[in-house]
Amino acid sequence: MGRAVRLATPAQRQAILARYATCYREGCPIPADMAEIDHIKGWAEGGTTDLDLLAPACTWHNRDKATHPDRYRTRRNHDGTWTLLYHGKRNRFAGRFRR
Repeated sequence: MGRAVRLATPAQRQAILARYATCYREGCPIPADMAEIDHIKGWAEGGTTDLDLLAPACTWHNRDKATHPDRYRTRRNHDGTWTLLYHGKRNRFAGRFRR
């Protein structure tokens, strides 16, 4: 699909639901069929709507990743699926008060 279409097609959604049981955020229990389809690389950053670059994200993780991309990184798994890893909030004062 590339960038011709922003939203996943019904066929893409069905294929994604066959590969994922839950939100792709590591440890999130929200079922994939209740999730939104997320671009691994955000649409606003030039991401594409290609099947191998989409994954299910619950509303919370989809919005938080879009708002705070510095808190997350993605990992490609050996089976071709993705895992969204949370590495925490970055303290804007970190390192300023070290001696």
